[in-house]
Amino acid sequence: MPRAMTPVERVTEAFGAAIAEVSAVQGTPMLRVEKEHVPVVAHYVHTHPELRGTLSLLWAMDHRPREARSELYYLFTLRERREWLLLRTELRGEDRLFRSITPHIHAAKWYEREIRDLFGLIPQGHPDLRRLVRHEHWPKGTHPLKKEFSWNTVLQRQQGEYRFRHIEGEGVFEVPVGPIHAGIIEPGHFRFSVAGEPIMQLELRHFWKHRGVEKLFEQQNLATAVPLAERVSGDTTIGHSLAYCQAVEALLGLEVPRRARYLRSLFLELERLHNHLGDVGAICNDTAYVLAHAHCGRMKERIMQLSDRLTGSRFLRGANQVGGVAVDLTGAQLAEVVTELDAIEPDFSELERILFANASLTDRLETTGVLKERTAWDHAVMGVVGKATGIDRDLRRDRPFAAYDELQVKVSVYRYGDVRARMRVRMDEIHESMRLIRDVRERIPQGPITAEPSGVPVAGDSRCEILRSCSGPRFSGRYWGTSSRTSR
Repeated sequence: MPRAMTPVERVTEAFGAAIAEVSAVQGTPMLRVEKEHVPVVAHYVHTHPELRGTLSLLWAMDHRPREARSELYYLFTLRERREWLLLRTELRGEDRLFRSITPHIHAAKWYEREIRDLFGLIPQGHPDLRRLVRHEHWPKGTHPLKKEFSWNTVLQRQQGEYRFRHIEGEGVFEVPVGPIHAGIIEPGHFRFSVAGEPIMQLELRHFWKHRGVEKLFEQQNLATAVPLAERVSGDTTIGHSLAYCQAVEALLGLEVPRRARYLRSLFLELERLHNHLGDVGAICNDTAYVLAHAHCGRMKERIMQLSDRLTGSRFLRGANQVGGVAVDLTGAQLAEVVTELDAIEPDFSELERILFANASLTDRLETTGVLKERTAWDHAVMGVVGKATGIDRDLRRDRPFAAYDELQVKVSVYRYGDVRARMRVRMDEIHESMRLIRDVRERIPQGPITAEPSGVPVAGDSRCEILRSCSGPRFSGRYWGTSSRTSR
């Protein structure tokens, strides 16, 4: 039986000369594609039945002033194999134009608009080039992720107006809402075009708070940037700081001790718990079921107080550090965690039974906000919403990190795609997080909780270049120092 072709072999066979280079970054295959061929190659990866790649991430990088070029990276997750495939292309010299892949892949729409706003690179053929992040009161020509843009720049406000699309017709009304802080999506302005009950069109306007976090990272050394990563989003302290620490550890070739990896998984599941409990309560509150919201808030508060006792922070700040964790847990503390979960879980299970027996709540959630699987796949939906729409994907299982390679994660998937399915995923994950935490307590080994770096990365290393796009240029100086020369 002939050997099955790898994704790289399949793409290179199909496009030949369009593929300028084949390499790999941290085990992920990377193809450098000439920029004029990017749309057709991306379309092939997205639609070929043996690949079915989801565009999971698209970002840009400015190499100036060291080199007069920019790069674009397209990260695809292959549907059946759950592997990653990375495409990249270059814009040399003063070239600012690249071909949009949005007409082929809907998921690229906001990414490309964001790249235009922040880097000044223009996606030719994009169907909607209105500003996204760079609101109209920003001065023209301001692109805050270009290397020449200083982190402490003070922008002068100018007048401008966003061009909302309008629907006209008999009985059609436009209802403006906001700008308002609407929960986890942060401030947003919404314009509903309605004809009675049906919503004909919804225009979203997000990104009212550009805090310049990316440029602040450039002022940090690798070890001192963890607190900044923790504050990217307040309720995802562990998620963001862990992603940052793992990127730096890959760059430095650091092997994180097993005990630290287990503790990272425990902290991450505690964070997942308090977020899911809050979200289940918020869904109930949105349907006017205030009592259920109060009970979820009470259980969430118990988790946050537990986190405070363990780490000194309700949001688990200060738990992660490059090379491992900064907080170790004693046997008594691990036992306390399990005792607290043993008290909360039956309480939550009782609430579940009440919710699912409530016909009024069910009527409001079932068939509401239905997202079909094909639409979710084409828009690269992931996480809770993806799982509720039939997309069986979870990084903890598919590309294990922390201690998840030794913990068996059970993934909850539903195919209804409505609000009730999304709430069911959260509820299932609450029980699964509790199970995983108990498993961590049973399996956690003894040993150190941090590893010291033995060297610094070399400027020009491909791993260094990709991390540089989000973590700044300070890679040639002292790792633990408070100041260093840049690699520019």
